[in-house]
Amino acid sequence: MTAGPRRSRWGFALQAAGSCLLVAAVALEVTDQPLPSELALSLAAATPYLAAAPLYTAGRRTWMVVAGALALMLAVASLVRITEQPLLNALHVLPLLLVAYTASTIRSATHRDRGLQRERVRARHDGAERERRRWARELHDDTLQELGAVQVLLSAAAADGRPEAMRGAIEQARSLVGNQITSLRHLITDLRPLVLDELGLRAALEALCRRTSETFGIRVDLRIDPQDTEISDRLTSEAQAHVYRIVQEALTNAVKHAQPTRITVGMEVDRHVMTLSVADDGHGMPQPPDSRRWPALRAATPPASTVRGVGLSAMHERADLIDAQLTLSSVPGKGTTIILSVPLASRRKGHAQPSDGALGTE
Repeated sequence: MTAGPRRSRWGFALQAAGSCLLVAAVALEVTDQPLPSELALSLAAATPYLAAAPLYTAGRRTWMVVAGALALMLAVASLVRITEQPLLNALHVLPLLLVAYTASTIRSATHRDRGLQRERVRARHDGAERERRRWARELHDDTLQELGAVQVLLSAAAADGRPEAMRGAIEQARSLVGNQITSLRHLITDLRPLVLDELGLRAALEALCRRTSETFGIRVDLRIDPQDTEISDRLTSEAQAHVYRIVQEALTNAVKHAQPTRITVGMEVDRHVMTLSVADDGHGMPQPPDSRRWPALRAATPPASTVRGVGLSAMHERADLIDAQLTLSSVPGKGTTIILSVPLASRRKGHAQPSDGALGTE
């Protein structure tokens, strides 16, 4: 069970308990029953309401606090009648202050969440626009130019008419077209790796690490328990795609900004959680950002770090979409580690439980 459903279940249970106790307290008030019992039930009703408030979103949280405040006001009224001290009526102000404070806090949190959401949307759009520019540049500067060269070669050979010229032009054209096939395959893999759909997450990560190492000349080690062969059965295709993109972005950030000599990608799986880590031995980050404030990194860091901040914000957003936790730790001069914890679906019947063997290097 993930954190979201578990919190909702606890919130519903606390709300139900508070409602039953509050109804009982109101019934004692209406029927003029003993005041100590009414006081005890009122205080007991306020407790689960206030305990349930943090488990809900802003709108429901306000109603929980209001219900708790009503129970407290009923408790104050009972206490006044028990002690026969009219001055205690001033205690009615406390529940009202509680409601006012909660409303103010929720309003501030709502404004903050909206600001973070705008930053995330802006980061996503910036990332998409950056990718479009990259694809356009690749297609124009590489594919289009070489296809134009093929056209010129074949046209010149056709105008020459000699068999030797035709054979030479065809060989050069074949070489240029072969280069473009390889280039287009890389672009297609960036868009959506076919190996992810055909062979699953493990094979896709192996191909990603191998391609990153070959492209940038940096050692990239993938460490996965050899017995974790059924990980794709416990993650949806959407979750696998998000996990792949997060690891891809982490590798890209490390290569572009950390100047590492080695990157290690690790995966550990237990019954409920898959933990992925991407660790490099680069120069690290001067002031590692709190994962909850990554969107604000855009305005708080110099231009060289802004692109990295956008990438981290996009990773954080993808993690939220699959109910995962993303954390970052960095030590200047000793590298950066990004850890992704993804909740897993229960293993289907007939599948073996994962063992606790040591990690193996692929």
